[in-house]
Amino acid sequence: MLYENDYVNYSTNGICKIEEIRSMKFGGSPFESKYYILRPLDQSNGTIFVPADNQKLVDCMRPILSPSEIDAIIASVKNQCPSWIEDRKQRKAVFQEILSKRDERELLLLVICLHAREAECEKGLSASDAATLKKAMAVIDQEFSFSLKISRQEIRSYLREKLGLSQQQAPCAAAVNL
Repeated sequence: MLYENDYVNYSTNGICKIEEIRSMKFGGSPFESKYYILRPLDQSNGTIFVPADNQKLVDCMRPILSPSEIDAIIASVKNQCPSWIEDRKQRKAVFQEILSKRDERELLLLVICLHAREAECEKGLSASDAATLKKAMAVIDQEFSFSLKISRQEIRSYLREKLGLSQQQAPCAAAVNL
């Protein structure tokens, strides 16, 4: 159950505060419906209205991970290096699905995969892969820094420490510069 003043991770909007839960009329409807009124952390002027009776949209709201949940996720990906998908279209589709689900474990594996690929290739990442890496790290940075109460700039050091990596070591054959 979600309550006013709770923080949630909502779809592609990231961390939001539930400012209010109230009945409202929208779109000329004569009936009132209950809405979650969300305020995105990174958009102080933004407001999101989530109808409480739309389970698909409500399911897009999930509680913020606790520090112990974050540490468990990091531990679960330690020493893993996901396989690279050679087909560009297939890779893009898989990456977009991971980004849209906002599952931190999958996002962390995606980041590891992209960093490993970047280190393996002389040319580095393609523009679309680099953009995917940037988006995935933004999601991880936001939630991890919020939950762990550390700055977003400190997240990479935190990840390297929890993964047991020095600046030069990597979870797989290629050097990963988290």
